[in-house]
Amino acid sequence: MSYTTCRLPQIAAGALGSALLCAYLGGNLAHGEGSSVASVRSSEESRESDEPADAARRMREGSRIQNAIGYFRRNGDGATFITEDGMELGGLPNLNLERVVKMLKTVDEPESVYWSINGEVTEFTGRNYVLISRAVFKTAAPPPAPEVLGE
Repeated sequence: MSYTTCRLPQIAAGALGSALLCAYLGGNLAHGEGSSVASVRSSEESRESDEPADAARRMREGSRIQNAIGYFRRNGDGATFITEDGMELGGLPNLNLERVVKMLKTVDEPESVYWSINGEVTEFTGRNYVLISRAVFKTAAPPPAPEVLGE
């Protein structure tokens, strides 16, 4: 990760404004090189250590998933894909997700419809999302037999 040196004239921004702007931009201060970088790094490290155990279940940005089996849960105009092992991936808007959502609107129980999907995983604010490149309808859980309901 590279850092740039940020030096603003004190007449234009003032000493305090210059320091705050440089710290905000992640650059080195004109006086005391690296002090803002150290504070940014330490705040990032403390934030990472405070994250819940779900962080271990997250997938890395750019990962590809192939033939992942699961179901979609609708949420507004979109949907979230839930894998067989319970990992949730928010669906990123594209034509494939639109087709899935249209199909789910025709079903009484969307969670009973299983899919096989391929796509690229992204990460934003500690949560994974998937840009679906392929979604194939697999099965719908059959309703219980009438004899089973009567017993």
